[in-house]
Amino acid sequence: MSLATTAPADDGPGWADRARATVVYYLPSLLVILGLLVLWQVGVMVLGVKEYILPSPLAALKALGNSNYQWGANFLATLYAVLGAFVLSAVLGVLLAVVIVWNDLLLRTVMPVLILFNTLPKIALAPLFVIWLGYGIWPNIVIGTTIAFFPMVVNTAVGLAGAEPEMLDLVRTLKASRWQVLKKIRFPNAVPYIFVGLKLNATMSVIGAIVGEFVASERGLGSLIITSGVTMETAPIFASLLLISAMGLVLYGVVVAVERVVAPWAHREDTTD
Repeated sequence: MSLATTAPADDGPGWADRARATVVYYLPSLLVILGLLVLWQVGVMVLGVKEYILPSPLAALKALGNSNYQWGANFLATLYAVLGAFVLSAVLGVLLAVVIVWNDLLLRTVMPVLILFNTLPKIALAPLFVIWLGYGIWPNIVIGTTIAFFPMVVNTAVGLAGAEPEMLDLVRTLKASRWQVLKKIRFPNAVPYIFVGLKLNATMSVIGAIVGEFVASERGLGSLIITSGVTMETAPIFASLLLISAMGLVLYGVVVAVERVVAPWAHREDTTD
């Protein structure tokens, strides 16, 4: 009499395997960035470029150790503005998308207004926000939101409106309410589109916050860039740009990580040869 054996369940790759696959996937990009930095450093040294024209990467990193630039306070000011713009534009974008797809009348009413507003140069609106809100973090958040929210609205609206017509007809025959259709059919279908909007939002919120600091802030990395430009100190400018890029990459990475947990079917990477 033989005992039947069952194979252990395959739970898929573990965290170590996923981390290794992620590193392999992004390794070419990391090598390209590292190569560009090395080329930049060597070019500045060989050609003898003056630091006020183009500092080397090492000079920019050295500037990060200079406490006179108040890196901690400036970085946190920009970070708060970026996170505020990101959250506000995400919430506002989803709500406006729901309004747009709720019925045809709202679509015809709201969408042209949104398009008209998006065509306005946001930098021209910045002085108005300063007048209305005063100097501080709130004008930067509002300016960042005005720049970042439109892609969020469009992507979410496309996802909400793209539910299968057959499924919508089925739930309507079952007398489902409009809220039930939105919750059970439209919103699940829109989840991948929402994360596409959030990825765009992650980068555009950074841009919007920096634009706000250029115009309406006495603190932050954007303000530091303006001040350093006046005094022709290019090293802190490039150091600020490095911090801004790192901030955007980390925020984008957080969105991707959340997407893998919430909607793994929407995130696919070819990690095989």
